[in-house]
Formats: sequence, C-alpha cells, structure tokens
Amino acid sequence: MENSKKKKKKDRKPLFILFAFFAVFGLFIYLISIPSPEENAKKELITAYNKDAVKQVWEKYKLKLHDSESFLLAIRTKLSTMQLTDAEIKDCIGWLPPAPESLNIIVVPDLSNRIDLIPGQIDSDKKTMEAIWNAFESTCKLKKDSHDRLIVDVTDKHQAGGEFEKIANNLRFNLSDHKGKTNRLYFTQELSNQYRNAVNTMYVSAKGKELGADYYRYFRQYLESNLKKPNFFTKYKNKVIILTDGYIEPQDEKAYTKLYGYEKILYPVAKKGDLKDMINKINKHDFNIPSANIDLSNTEILVCEVTERKSGEGRDSIILEAYWKDWLYRMAAKDVVFYERQKASAATIETIKKFISS
Repeated sequence: MENSKKKKKKDRKPLFILFAFFAVFGLFIYLISIPSPEENAKKELITAYNKDAVKQVWEKYKLKLHDSESFLLAIRTKLSTMQLTDAEIKDCIGWLPPAPESLNIIVVPDLSNRIDLIPGQIDSDKKTMEAIWNAFESTCKLKKDSHDRLIVDVTDKHQAGGEFEKIANNLRFNLSDHKGKTNRLYFTQELSNQYRNAVNTMYVSAKGKELGADYYRYFRQYLESNLKKPNFFTKYKNKVIILTDGYIEPQDEKAYTKLYGYEKILYPVAKKGDLKDMINKINKHDFNIPSANIDLSNTEILVCEVTERKSGEGRDSIILEAYWKDWLYRMAAKDVVFYERQKASAATIETIKKFISS
C-alpha cells in the first residue's frame, strides 16, 4: 500500500515540474510582453499634436526615464517637427533639460584707416586674431559632435579692397558636419594655416584701401543673419568680437560716436572718470547711437583694440565706452566687455581666452 502511494507521488513529480516550468515560462512571457515605460511614453508621443501634449508626456514620465537619452531625444524630435513660434520654442526650452552647448563666434575687424594711422596696428590685430583662433580651438577641441562655429566678417563687402568675398570661405569654420569623431581631429595644422593665411591676406588687401567701418549698419543689416538661436538640440552662445579703435565714423557720413564739436559738453564729465555719469550725459543730450532692430539677449560682445587719438588722450576712452555700452545694452546685449589696446599682448590674449571660454 505504502509502496503504491510512493509510486503515485513519484509518477506525479514530472507533472509538477512540467506545470511549474509552464507557470514560470508563462509569467516570463507575460512580463516581457508588458510595454516598458519608455515604450508607453513613445506611443503617447505619437498622438501628441501640440507642445502642451508633449509637455504632459514629459511630466508624466520624466522621473522614471530621467536617465533615458532616447526618451529625451524623442521629446526633442517631436517638438522640432511642430511649427512653433520663437516664444513657444523658448518656453519649451525652459522646461526641457539643458541641451549641449556650442559656441558661435563672429569676429568683425575694423579695416578702416586705423590700420594705417595707428603705428603697429596691423601686427596688433593679427596677434589678437591669432589669440581668438587659439582660444576657439582650446575651448572646442575636447568636444564631440558639437556645433561650434567661428566666422570672420567685415562691416562692408567693399572693405579689404573689395577682395573679402574671395577669402571669406577660408574664414568660416563650422564643426556641425564633423560627426562621430572627436573635435581634435578637426583642428589640424592645415586648418590653422588656412586661418592665418586668410587673415594675412585680408590685412594685405585692406592696407592703403581703407573704408570707414560702419558698425551701426552692420548691426542693423548683417549681424542678425550670423547669430544663432538656441533650439531643442543645441544651446548656442553667441559671442561677437569687434577689433576697432572705438570711433564709429562711416565713410562720408557723420560720426555715430559724437566727440568733435561736443568737447565742451563731454570732456568735463570724462575728466571725472565715471562711466554712469558719462552715459547719462549722452542720453540727456540725445547723442545716442540709434538702436538697430535686433535682439542681442543671447549675445555677448567684446570690443577690443580700442585706441584713443592724440587729440583725445585721457578723455576719449570713457566717452567711447559710454557710447558703445549704452548702444549695445539698449539692444539687450547679454554682456559687453570694452577693452583698450594693451602694450603687453599677454594681457590681450588672456582677455580673449577668458571671453571665449566663459
């Protein structure tokens, strides 16, 4: 009898094992067939037809999927397919995690008669241009798949003896197409030589054939096309570097930086050395440079190589700084650095490096 019971239990054991196997297997199939949170989120994105619906999906899943790059990419991609206004894009960027940051550097040298009249100015400009390139390279070379860009532009296509357009392509550097490789591979010696040779050609072409540098017209007509707006994939930092003596005096036009003929009004304030008072004086007499219709809220500007003329030594610098800063800040510039030409090039190099890398 006991042997019979033992035999029955033994006969059932394979059935129990088989049943357990199917139970575990069924549970496994069930578990793997349950959509993951990311799969659910991406399905919901398909039917999200406006930015608010996309934001709801983001808010619903962001805690569970905060480490998922593919989920974040899906959110950014969905938003990029929508016809959104600049204000709507800005709003979305505000609740999204920060996108990778890239530099957009625009260098605009003053090729007016300053390069002939000021002793050693061309050599000083070239050292500054070299410092800009080195700072751009050192800031960007450790990145990968970035959208960093550097261009050299002029205020007027007729500058550089009308030859600028022939060398313009050799002064434009864009890493957007350098994909899947470290940026170190982009910055070759050949590329550095291309930049230096083009800069040298630009100054050789400009020497003795100078036109007044009209920065007012440049800001009004040309700068905006070179600025980059942040998007869902890249946060751009616009940095404009202007090499100028500081006097905005277009060819055959009245000066925008009003000094001569206004000395009795401006020089007593200049002697006090208070920039705020100087700006107030300019505003009081409506001497301001007219604002251009451009948004500089995402743009930092460095005005360097500023050099006073002998007739205004010790006074013109603060007046010029007041004109530039009043003008640029009225156009909502994010930051403005005004830097006089230095005898020690190391100081200029450090200023350039700090401006580009910060």
